[in-house]
Amino acid sequence: MGTRRRRLSRRGFLGAAGAAGATAAGLGIATATAGTASAAGAGRAGSGIDLALVNGRIHTLDERDTVVSQVLIRDGRIAQVGSIGGAGQRYEIVNLRGRTVVPGLIDNHVHFIRIGQAAGHDVRALETAFSIEAAQQVIAAKAATVAPGEFLTALAGIAPRQFGPEARFPNRAELDEAAPEHPVVIATTGSGQANTLGRDRLRALGVTVLDDGTVPNQLNAYTALAAFITQETKRRELLSAADYALSLGLTTCMDDHGSAGGPPGTLDRVTGHDHYLDLVRAGTLHVRTRCRFPEQNDPAILQEIVNQRWREFGSDLHQMSGIGEWAPRGAHYQASLRIMAERGFLYHQHLISTQEIQAHLDAIRQFVTERPDLPSPAELHWSLGHISGLTEAQVHEANELGVGLAPHGWQYLTGNSATPNFRMILDLAEVPVGTGLDGARVAPLNPWAGVYFMATGRHSGGQIAGDGSHVVSRTEAMRLYAGPQQGWFSKEEDRLGGIGVGRFADLAVLKADVFDTRAVPDAAVREMSSVLTIVGGRVVHDAGLV
Repeated sequence: MGTRRRRLSRRGFLGAAGAAGATAAGLGIATATAGTASAAGAGRAGSGIDLALVNGRIHTLDERDTVVSQVLIRDGRIAQVGSIGGAGQRYEIVNLRGRTVVPGLIDNHVHFIRIGQAAGHDVRALETAFSIEAAQQVIAAKAATVAPGEFLTALAGIAPRQFGPEARFPNRAELDEAAPEHPVVIATTGSGQANTLGRDRLRALGVTVLDDGTVPNQLNAYTALAAFITQETKRRELLSAADYALSLGLTTCMDDHGSAGGPPGTLDRVTGHDHYLDLVRAGTLHVRTRCRFPEQNDPAILQEIVNQRWREFGSDLHQMSGIGEWAPRGAHYQASLRIMAERGFLYHQHLISTQEIQAHLDAIRQFVTERPDLPSPAELHWSLGHISGLTEAQVHEANELGVGLAPHGWQYLTGNSATPNFRMILDLAEVPVGTGLDGARVAPLNPWAGVYFMATGRHSGGQIAGDGSHVVSRTEAMRLYAGPQQGWFSKEEDRLGGIGVGRFADLAVLKADVFDTRAVPDAAVREMSSVLTIVGGRVVHDAGLV
């Protein structure tokens, strides 16, 4: 971080100023050298130095769509919005030079920690490549950072149809051209493609690969490579995923663990978070995380989880958050709801059909009717996720029960459906509504793919999904990802999401104005990125472009 800050200072991006009584007229870059504060301390809690963002278009994403030019950050929180006058102590100035700023994006259902289980060196940025040539460039860039002979992989979160008019993965020769010194294998959750070195190495591990590099079964390839995963590689891959997320302006991941005790790649119930905890203890993981824990089958284990885990425990940066994406259902479901409610646990449930949604709404209604002595779903912050096929009647029922709604556009990657209907949900919902993508296997980690899907109606192949009836405005899509209601899904509606006084200072300075359809055409939305990302008042990503 020190190196990045010094580079920013040399470029004149950060300047220090004595702040007492400062006004907007005195905040030009020419006057930002009056103070003596070091840029290396910018935004660091407890440093005694505040951070002032000026001369920007700062979208707060509040209910009035307020846009301001200045924000003051103090001790990791937003201290002033719209003016930094009267700050009263030393601060450093970030001259945005007219750039667009949004609150840090939040994914309220993502399998972020599980990315540490990636085999080889995960080329996660392939999510942002939309032609064969672009895919080659991304792979070549990754290869330049990895020792020759090391595997480059992307075994989920991408789909052939995203790669331009050809709608296919790069072939063996094209992958050879991109990474001649590295074995490469990329795939959907079904089949995939290897280069020559990748084909030969996988064959040596007993994996069936056709002569042209086609990998018929992605799981077989992953299972063979998973034998080489260690705690060190897990830490490396999670840090790499975090750097990628921050480069996109994704600052908070509400992690939903995933299936426990399942096939290779799932998290072990006891040791699955060890690599994540190592990074938390070391202070090197800068994505804000909220961890939910699953129990799919056994209410007795669920009871142990809620007894032994301290709900909402942790720092502002990393916290335990509740139960998700599963709880024991069927004959056990009422017992599960009671167990979670008695201990005050937040609960978020994965649902992917109209019938499944209704079964859960019926069960929650039964719980509310039979146990009025326990906290309500609204008080507990219970929510339904994915909700493909959600009907108007079911939105009204969720309103009545106080159950939050989290529509997720995971169909963007490989589906052709327009569900969930974001437009209808926003029009009818009276409960908090937030979003995410369910990455990074069935969907990308890249949140801009979700914004693109919601705001254009198009899936990863660039075609309209369904009849396009789910489309919302770009501002609405951005609010679903980064508005103040997103904090409700981790019981932090008073401080997480949006830009407002007292809220976490999580912001992304965008490379272009995503709200301007002329500056950023529809096809470019999913290629959006952040040139400067701030989490808790600290610069955690700097592309050096401001």
